[in-house]
Amino acid sequence: MRTVSSHFGGRRSSWAALLTLLLLVPAQALAHTALRSSSPANGAHLGEVPRELRLRFNEPVELALARIALVGPEGAEATLGELQNAPDSATVVVAPIEGPLSAGTYTVRWQIAGADGHPVRGEYTFMISPGARGLAAGPGPAAPGQAAPPAGHHHDPTSFPTGEGFDANSPLYVAVRWLTFVGLLGVVGAVAFRLLVLPLAGRRPLSTAPMLYDSASRRAAHVGLWMAVVVAVAAALRLFAQSYALHGAGGAWNPGLLAALLSRTTWGWGWLLQAGGVVPALAGFAGAARGARAGWVTAAAGALALSFTPGLSGHAAASQELAPVAILADGLHVLGAGGWLGSLLLVMVAGVPAAMRLGHAARGKAVADLVNGFSPTALLFAGIVVATGVFAAWLHLGSVADLWERGYGRTLLLKLGVLSVVFGTGAYNWLKVRPALGSEEAAGRLRRSAALELAVGVLVLGITAALVATSPAVEMDVTEQSGGDSVAAAEPHP
Repeated sequence: MRTVSSHFGGRRSSWAALLTLLLLVPAQALAHTALRSSSPANGAHLGEVPRELRLRFNEPVELALARIALVGPEGAEATLGELQNAPDSATVVVAPIEGPLSAGTYTVRWQIAGADGHPVRGEYTFMISPGARGLAAGPGPAAPGQAAPPAGHHHDPTSFPTGEGFDANSPLYVAVRWLTFVGLLGVVGAVAFRLLVLPLAGRRPLSTAPMLYDSASRRAAHVGLWMAVVVAVAAALRLFAQSYALHGAGGAWNPGLLAALLSRTTWGWGWLLQAGGVVPALAGFAGAARGARAGWVTAAAGALALSFTPGLSGHAAASQELAPVAILADGLHVLGAGGWLGSLLLVMVAGVPAAMRLGHAARGKAVADLVNGFSPTALLFAGIVVATGVFAAWLHLGSVADLWERGYGRTLLLKLGVLSVVFGTGAYNWLKVRPALGSEEAAGRLRRSAALELAVGVLVLGITAALVATSPAVEMDVTEQSGGDSVAAAEPHP
């Protein structure tokens, strides 16, 4: 059904060569904040009790979203003072140790927010040797006449999330991202259908498009309106999920923590852009549903803004030097996917039903005109998807081997495998179904094959929602190479 399928088949070897070439070039962007060193160091055996924890990261840390806990030999948290940056570096976080410590093994658990606002966590251990200078009474009951060492909690333990709790790769969080992607696809698709597909369909000789123009436009506006509502609901759920992942149940709705999340992180700016973009989308679709032509311009502005929000809360925002280019490419990727599969959805749920309301003799011709108007836009938008997808693969994969050696690469391969089914279905529509259009029977076959194509496309969105929660191979390579004496297990990010 898409012209891109016929062109893609003839240029398959060229695309493969380009993809291989790009993947062989090492990506220079470094994704996400990483712990570079610490004092005490990981695995250190100390002969003197430390009075502070000092963690150095590869980029400045937002203290309002940072957390550090020091867990002693018996599992109690030592008392830590207020976190602060070192006087000479915003990349160093200092946590004063305010309570006495005993001999034994200590675990430092840390959590910070990356450039995109996502939690980055890890832990490491060190040991205070028996007889070390500055020791307090050892674990267990205090000696007669001696006060037991305090074991305070700088953070409420319920508000310090662990890898076993709710996080980026939790099924519910993945479902929220999937809901966001579905809504964005529908919003962009509605605008592309009304502003591109219908006008192109009307330019064909003896086109029936003028007969279904108003009906199809109003149907598209209603679909766009409902999809914008989905985006709005998903935005509220995303805010709660992100705050819960960062702050735990006790701080999820803390006004101060929410304000820091929204105002001091790229993730927060992206969320504010989503909240701001959904307003003109809702208003524009509502006006278009009532027949106001200006409503489509407003809806298009909202759709454009919404398309760039995923890049501000995903891997693109964490690509340090290339972040602006990565965010731009991610926005174009969303526009391409929406203009391709989203407008296909609108052809099926708005255009074809409007065509079926025409007279019996005009129905088949009207469906054919819609498909022929959709085909050139599909070629354009699918090309954008392929080009930006290749760029993202280059950015987040260190080498071709990462495709099967890393979780990110394996998930990407799964996405590409499922996406190949979408291309295959499209090729069938283009080669077999489209040439036979012109009758109601052919329109029925188109509906069935397009429904399969859309269903697989929705599955691709689900895999994409999971892919966003998987650490890029480049990030994992950097973590391993810089692990040194301080980095233990860094967890995936949302």
